[in-house]
Amino acid sequence: MGNHRGVAPTNLGLQKEGVRMKKRIVCFTVLMLVLITAVVSAGTINLPKTGQTKCYDTAGIEISCTGTGQDGNIQAGVAWPEPRFTDNGDGTVTDNLTGLMWTTNSDLPNGERTWQQALDYVKGMNEGTYSNFGYTDWRLPNVNELESLVNANEANSATWLNAQGFTNVQGGSYWSSTSCASGPDGAWIVSMWGGGGVGYDWKSYYGSYVWPVRGGQCGSLDHSVICLPKTGQTKCYNTSGGEIPCAGTGQDGEIQAGVAWPSPRFIDYGDGTVTDNLTGLMWTTNSDLPNGQRTWQQALDYVKGMNEGTYSNFGFTDWRLPNVNEHHSLTDYSKYNPAWPAGHPFTNVQAVNYWSSTAYAYYPGDAWVVVMWSGVVHGGSESTPDPYYVWPVRGGQVRTLIELSTFTATPSGRAVILTWTTASEIDNAGFNLYRAESENGEYVKLNSSLIPAQGSPTSGATYQYIDNDVRNRKTYYYKLEDIDLNGVSTLHGPVSATPRVIHNLR
Repeated sequence: MGNHRGVAPTNLGLQKEGVRMKKRIVCFTVLMLVLITAVVSAGTINLPKTGQTKCYDTAGIEISCTGTGQDGNIQAGVAWPEPRFTDNGDGTVTDNLTGLMWTTNSDLPNGERTWQQALDYVKGMNEGTYSNFGYTDWRLPNVNELESLVNANEANSATWLNAQGFTNVQGGSYWSSTSCASGPDGAWIVSMWGGGGVGYDWKSYYGSYVWPVRGGQCGSLDHSVICLPKTGQTKCYNTSGGEIPCAGTGQDGEIQAGVAWPSPRFIDYGDGTVTDNLTGLMWTTNSDLPNGQRTWQQALDYVKGMNEGTYSNFGFTDWRLPNVNEHHSLTDYSKYNPAWPAGHPFTNVQAVNYWSSTAYAYYPGDAWVVVMWSGVVHGGSESTPDPYYVWPVRGGQVRTLIELSTFTATPSGRAVILTWTTASEIDNAGFNLYRAESENGEYVKLNSSLIPAQGSPTSGATYQYIDNDVRNRKTYYYKLEDIDLNGVSTLHGPVSATPRVIHNLR
């Protein structure tokens, strides 16, 4: 397989046209998961934000995000909770985004293992052979679950995770329970080095770490903000790639953790657009609208031209270049050539590389690129003379265009004064305020009607709300929600305050 660690995704031999996923090639895909939220009206699930908040030019220099159309500008998706992780103090950490419970020590076996050894170690935890921290339902995570740990804004996932309450997160790769469809003697691995990457490696290779997980089934641990989807895998394989019965293997094909995909998966409207019923995203039916490849900036400019009416926009003016989560949401890990759900209605799908709007944080002169042949995602040079394809998307969860400067909670006698200031407001309808009695508790809306917007695109405004229904020496937590004219909302906070009234005794 070669040395997959310490190699940037831009040098993995996966770029360029005609990529073919062969056995014994380490194929790194972006570690930005297909993270999904619980059922909503727009689709079966929603995708979360990638975590990216910065924008870059093609030389990798950070620039203002305004008007770029990059992921850092649009930030499509559901917001991550704060705090993202909770240390349970018993050898486990809960991810408040997914509800997954991970072992605090991310290298429990103290070293790398083969794939079968990884599965056996987790089985041994459940049988009591190894420490199980009081639980007997641990599993080797599937590829979606491992992907969910990565932040696209961070250049080194291991460093970031070690600062979130975990210990011993290694800069190498971690085994998933998901076999590689194009070569089932390989399994998908997640690299925590270099901004994250996912690929596959020989199952017999003694070179990846083991990180057990449990829970996460749509709020089963009462901490989940989102739910992860199934990977699509339904079969199990031995280390030689032969299909075997799934019972007792602990493989992804047996456990099939995650939300089931809807049927039908896609709706073709016959007007040049297709909606994915899993995510609620609307894609152009023609997956090669510009009729050829473009550089990254040309891809962003093409989508901007659609919204301005320069190119066909099918009656919509809010198209965007998809972020890496959105592009990768189309992947079916049970298939290859292409790695797509059966029965899709798209046309002109190229079995090679498509641009995302997400910059590669380890080397921001690159952006993440999705390979439709396999589902692989790798870094592609934004200034490369070898351009890639463009596939616009719209809909889903998009953040509001309200720039919040400050949000504070200040105790004042028997009240809490909530103050917030905006720097600018675009299409802002107004605000709601929510309060809870613990940081991760249930937040209840305070205002009976929407607090109307007062700012503009060129100037913000200052707002104040007084919460009089408080108790002395009780700490309260507050969140602020802004809502745009289309009903899209973004949450801010929490902030906290503790009213303290001192009585003078005579």
